[in-house]
Amino acid sequence: MANDVTKDPTPKSDIVEDIYLWRRKKLAFSTLLVSTSTWILLSFYGFTTITIVSWIGIAVVSMIFLWGSLLRLLSKVEPELSGLEVSEEFVVETVRSCRMLMEEMVRWMFRVGAESEWFVFARTVLGFWILSRIGNLLDFHTCLFIGLVMGLTVPKLWEKYGDQIQKQLGSLKDKSKGAYNTTHEKILEMKNKLHHGTEEKVKKSE
Repeated sequence: MANDVTKDPTPKSDIVEDIYLWRRKKLAFSTLLVSTSTWILLSFYGFTTITIVSWIGIAVVSMIFLWGSLLRLLSKVEPELSGLEVSEEFVVETVRSCRMLMEEMVRWMFRVGAESEWFVFARTVLGFWILSRIGNLLDFHTCLFIGLVMGLTVPKLWEKYGDQIQKQLGSLKDKSKGAYNTTHEKILEMKNKLHHGTEEKVKKSE
């Protein structure tokens, strides 16, 4: 009798997600170690982003030149470049993705600026200001390294302590709302007192 028992295929895990969440510890540690070593070497020798990009371009163009020259010498055939064409579907999909991303960014800015509460607005402005200060103090590859380190630490910490962080943020938001409401009420009371005082002075002068 034939064995017809079929097993459910195991879901394939995303390698990027596994690295960021440290499910593959060796691979995540290797990524962090290589990026840290690269950043230390770049900072020690004083290389800039333009220099690195230029050297990468020189290396790529040189390898392609050598590959084409060897291909012509050995096989007497010109390199086949038809596979390097960009398909129309890829261009259309890329443009659509960029348009959707820009539309989502515009919607997010309008939500924060016009519809959100003051706490969200203040937090967003503070975040952009901190980024601007970091951009003035650090170069591009240092910002990339910091982003990579945060990407390797923040998701794991959020997965482990996300509930506690949300509770703390919720309590902080409630306290900030209470302080804002109290301050707003005091300002209104002061305005009312000043308004009544001016009215009484006008009546006495009349």
